[in-house]
Parts: sequence; C-alpha cells; structure tokens
Amino acid sequence: MVRRIVAYVAAVVVMVVLGSVSHSLFVQDAWSTAAGMGEQAGPAAIPMGDRINWILHDLVGLQPLFGALAGVALLIAFLVAGFLARFTGLRPIVFAVAGAVAIFVLFTVMKWQLGTVGVFGARGTMGLAAQMVAGLLAGLLFAQLSRPRES
Repeated sequence: MVRRIVAYVAAVVVMVVLGSVSHSLFVQDAWSTAAGMGEQAGPAAIPMGDRINWILHDLVGLQPLFGALAGVALLIAFLVAGFLARFTGLRPIVFAVAGAVAIFVLFTVMKWQLGTVGVFGARGTMGLAAQMVAGLLAGLLFAQLSRPRES
C-alpha cells in the first residue's frame, strides 16, 4: 500500500511540474508573439533567466490548485485503470492512457463548468495535448512504480 501511495504522489508531482512548465512555455510563446505584433516585428525575445524565473513563478503559483485538481483527476483515473489493468494485462498502456484521459476530462469539465480551462497554457489544441502528455507520463510513472512484485 505504501508503494502505491508513493507512486501516486510521485505521479502527481510529475504531472504538476510538467504541466506547469508546459503552461509557462505556451504563455511565454503567446506573450512573445503578442509583444512582437505590438511592435510590428517578429516575436519578442525573452532572456533565458526571465524564462526560468517565469517557469518557477508559475510552478509555485499553479501548484496548490492545479495540484489538487490534477491529483483528484489522476486518483479517479488510476483507480479505474487498476481495475482494467487486471483484466487486460497491459498495465503500462492502461495507466498511461488513464493519465492522459484524466487530464483531458479535467480541462473539459473546467471549460464546461467555468467557461475557461483555468490554465492559459492549455487553451489551445497543442497546449491541451501537452498537458495530456504530462498526464500520460504521470500514468506511466505510476504504472512503473506501483507494479506488482514478481514472486
């Protein structure tokens, strides 16, 4: 049981870190493009130090609420995936798909209920896909860390 809890916490941390970094990069790209349009030039440059500070700021700012919502979504998905994995024998695939679907459902429900996905970096197709990849990787990590011990 402890191994599953540790695996779940690790998966949520990976989801939040990757999701936050993805969000930051999509926001930076949008900001850079908009700033360039305002100057009627190409995208504005963002110094690497500013990019890193932006990512760290977003990680701290997004972590509490995004972490809680992603945690609930992944918990539900992993419980269902655990049931399905017993019957399919495809544990890594089932948990990876569950992680990606959990994040898709999370943002779809938020858009439906709130009128916004709540995370700017997930508003477009590519941003949502990047968030789903983070969920997929979280699911793969959970499957790996929580796999049954071989006798």
